[in-house]
Amino acid sequence: MQKPQYDFTPLFSMVMESITFTAVLNGLRLGVFEAVAKSPRQASPLAEELGLQPQALQSLLELLAANGLLTEDAGEFSITPLAQEFLVASSPFFQGQFLELHNMFNVFIESDMAALLRGDASKRQVTDDSWSDHDNMRGTMQHALLGELQDTVALIMDLPGFSGMRVMCDVGGNHGEFSMALLEANPDLRAELMDLPRVAEVATERIAERGFSDRMTAHACDLRTETLPVDHYDLVLASHILYGFTDQLESFLGVIHDSLRSGGWFVAQHMDPASALPGTVKASINLITRLAGYKAHFIGQEQLEKALQSAGFGEFRTGPAGIGESGLVMAARKK
Repeated sequence: MQKPQYDFTPLFSMVMESITFTAVLNGLRLGVFEAVAKSPRQASPLAEELGLQPQALQSLLELLAANGLLTEDAGEFSITPLAQEFLVASSPFFQGQFLELHNMFNVFIESDMAALLRGDASKRQVTDDSWSDHDNMRGTMQHALLGELQDTVALIMDLPGFSGMRVMCDVGGNHGEFSMALLEANPDLRAELMDLPRVAEVATERIAERGFSDRMTAHACDLRTETLPVDHYDLVLASHILYGFTDQLESFLGVIHDSLRSGGWFVAQHMDPASALPGTVKASINLITRLAGYKAHFIGQEQLEKALQSAGFGEFRTGPAGIGESGLVMAARKK
């Protein structure tokens, strides 16, 4: 009897990956990580505490342990440092809402993938509308705290003239945390956040909650059809926004250039195609991005520098950003 020539294991592993992520997500939702973070637990008493079936929970705990999120010793499960940092709500780097956000996008694309591949469906408007959701905004903010916010703010603070900056624009600023971190670093700086109308409304609430209403305002502005004030800003920041303008990158950067005062800085932060992020992850991100209605989720340094030069920028400064240096921060000065 004939047998296959190749090992099916890689394909079978792909099938199982979705189960693993669903298990992690439900472990979060059901309080498993919170409980185990308090003290090592056995499956049966933990199941009684959480209202779950002991044998089912045992299997879940074993799966989480097999993936490095828990450890097991004599039937007791303990949380690992990785899970403690990212999957426990008291951690400053908790990623629970980001995982929910990414799961929403995955399901959103998976449920209609064939139609999207054929061009029989469109997700761009739904995607744009989703950014104003409070939970999605919180998830985006959580992800930024994994390094891209800190790295971007550090590069900006090191720019010549930062202490003398007085007005900045946060294009597509969403949750506004990048601007607020810069306002904390420069007490004389004011910020204007520009985003889609409903996003700007929710951002205004967040700004008030964080106590920055006297120095920061959010404005409804869609730069696909609108523009920015001319010669107005010392700094313009665009984090994960350029993807939406790849078809007209030079003209978009021209609008940014015109909005800056002489010697002002533009800073862009986005995913870097040259990063060490695994190729499978990059390919998955690009598929989700394109099916969601955007051209790309990665912009290379050479491509961006060329477009910035054409728009009248110079004095480029770059640095890595985010998880495993998967992002690129680039600053350019108005000539």
